[in-house]
Amino acid sequence: MDMASPLILVANPGSASRKYGVFQNGSERASVHVEHDGHGLVGHIIVRGKKEDFTPTSNQLEDVSGELLNTLKSHHVLDADEKIDAIGLRLVAPSSFFLGDYVIDEAILKRVQELEHVAPLHIKATLGEYEHLSGDFDQTPIVLVSDSAFHKTKPDYAWNYGIKLDDADKYDVKRFGYHGLSVEACVRSLSKLGKLTPRMVVCHLGSGSSVTAVFNGKSIDTSMGYSPLEGLVMSTRSGTIDYEAVLALKRSLKLNDDEMEEYLYTKSGLLGLGKSDDIRTLIENEANGDHQANLALATFAHTIRKQIGGMITAMNGIDALIFTGTVGERSSTLRKRIVSHLQYVDIHLDGDVNEMTLQPDTITNIAQIPQSKPILVVPTNEAQEIAEHVSAVLNRSEN
Repeated sequence: MDMASPLILVANPGSASRKYGVFQNGSERASVHVEHDGHGLVGHIIVRGKKEDFTPTSNQLEDVSGELLNTLKSHHVLDADEKIDAIGLRLVAPSSFFLGDYVIDEAILKRVQELEHVAPLHIKATLGEYEHLSGDFDQTPIVLVSDSAFHKTKPDYAWNYGIKLDDADKYDVKRFGYHGLSVEACVRSLSKLGKLTPRMVVCHLGSGSSVTAVFNGKSIDTSMGYSPLEGLVMSTRSGTIDYEAVLALKRSLKLNDDEMEEYLYTKSGLLGLGKSDDIRTLIENEANGDHQANLALATFAHTIRKQIGGMITAMNGIDALIFTGTVGERSSTLRKRIVSHLQYVDIHLDGDVNEMTLQPDTITNIAQIPQSKPILVVPTNEAQEIAEHVSAVLNRSEN
């Protein structure tokens, strides 16, 4: 392996999509994105700036990685004599051990498998990706990259629930937090441009959503907890919900544990409130007088504003508000709703700039200047952040 410029494949299995990237020397050679469009799977690949659509052979999202090698070869991402040197696989797992990155071996794989019963929806996807990738990219080291590691700088009081500490420690029930790679990518981008401020609130808004308090470049609190279910109302996830309410639903609907978990993860959130998990559809339906769509959007914005307020308190102030993630970067309507309640901390939106900022390639300030503190829309690049982590692991293994 050429450690000076390893060719790194990144795999990012999300809740509603599969994303891949090929990186070398910190630059992205190609990216692949596959998701459902309501009828089946659709994909696109961007190679050296040129985008092409393609239709996966499989109808199942979890099988897409089995086609990845052929996709990369057929679109000439890899030269005939080139091989992937290492693979980075994003890991979402409630575990103190996995607050770090590891090359998968038998012992590490066993630890991941042991977590499947406490986080089946996410661990199953990771194990499925690993099975396909390890088969197609034989002998290539696969690095598990923690989506929680960025949050390990949180103070003790931001880690614990109000339960017996002995039980929490023994059974590893802590507020681990997620979307760490996205937030870290924002911090890295802002730092490179000299735009990093002491007290930032980062809103990662997508199919999964969270709000994080970043103090001097480090996480000190975040809205997600033991699992990615906690915190904001999300596309299909309930967000924070009273345990007694869960028990009441479980009894009334006569659901077992797995069915209840699926209900909270896949049938709730915006979908449950507004009959759609797509922000664009909800905005359109709201404009046509749909009360449920209005309720869903209002509830979503309300939970985001509450979390922003909590993070401001955690840092004793705010110097910049950050929007990132698919929805955060693209939905001017949602950003306007959120910012409308933040004038009390000198956060004021420039309506015209906001409306024009729909999918920026660069960091864009949508605040009123100079009346407002910065409101920055930051294109997140989790894939590149994963590649950075893989490079760091490879360098450690060489030293």
